[in-house]
Amino acid sequence: MAVTTVATTMSPASNKVGQPATARQFKISDIPNTMKKINWPVAADLMNHWFISKPWPIEGGGMDDAVKRHEVFAPAEYINESIVKMSWVTGFERAKAAITHLRATWNSPRGIELIKNRIRRAFSDKAPGQYSVAFNGVASAAERFGYSNNKVVEFEQAGSDEVNELRAALANFNMRVIAEGMVVVTDKDIVFIPSQLGFYIEDAYDFNDGTVFYSQVLGYWNFDKLVTDPVEGAKENAKLAAEMNSVMAESKYQEIRGQQSAQQKGEVVRRYRELEGKHYMLVQNSDFRDYRDLNKMGGDFRVYSDILYEGVTATPIEILTK
Repeated sequence: MAVTTVATTMSPASNKVGQPATARQFKISDIPNTMKKINWPVAADLMNHWFISKPWPIEGGGMDDAVKRHEVFAPAEYINESIVKMSWVTGFERAKAAITHLRATWNSPRGIELIKNRIRRAFSDKAPGQYSVAFNGVASAAERFGYSNNKVVEFEQAGSDEVNELRAALANFNMRVIAEGMVVVTDKDIVFIPSQLGFYIEDAYDFNDGTVFYSQVLGYWNFDKLVTDPVEGAKENAKLAAEMNSVMAESKYQEIRGQQSAQQKGEVVRRYRELEGKHYMLVQNSDFRDYRDLNKMGGDFRVYSDILYEGVTATPIEILTK
């Protein structure tokens, strides 16, 4: 797919009226506007954020692999936690199912082990007393402290899975759960008393393909619509091409017979431009990397939502410090 504006001149040879018309082909930076047209504002805002952000200062400009593997925390300039809200996320059944799962498993044996490790790390050197574990709705703070359980939410990218804004915005992502409450430190041990659970999303917004030999297809896009089925996309383009040829053939026929007025010529140009603008462009991950290489803009970033809280009654968790 072309990543720069391509102008197609459409002007019958005998058109003496006005200037030749140009039909601008769809480009990937038009996708957020299409998303808004189909009522996907969150997906549009995330993509716009990518377009206005700077590449990472490493070869290729993509997200640092160590950050992507969660070995190190992303720099603040490559974190966004203002766009995705849990009030929006919970409008999708797949996300709600993940929250239901985490609500039931936050204190699984592995979850309790993680909580103990997080509390021990943060409070083992504290003087005896009471301390609060609270993140005030800031997911990046919760992430730094450490979640107690995680559920990966996935979409089948190559199949016929549902197409909605959640998939367009985040594709596959992590739903996390953390526990907040009171920590009591004594000379002998540490006790954590959970009082509420917090659920949030963590994701890497990037267009990397990993080690595969092909670039992931992100659908067929035009100024008005997304088509995810490649067969349907090809059929739509073939139908548009046939209509464009028909418009030109009829115009040529009228011109030869001397039956085409200046107004009719203008209508031919208008109709051709309209059809050209409906042409679907195949979009792949690699198109965004090409855009970044060409324009020196387009920054991968870590996405956090806000935190969705709910109260919990749980047995205090005793943590031995030695």
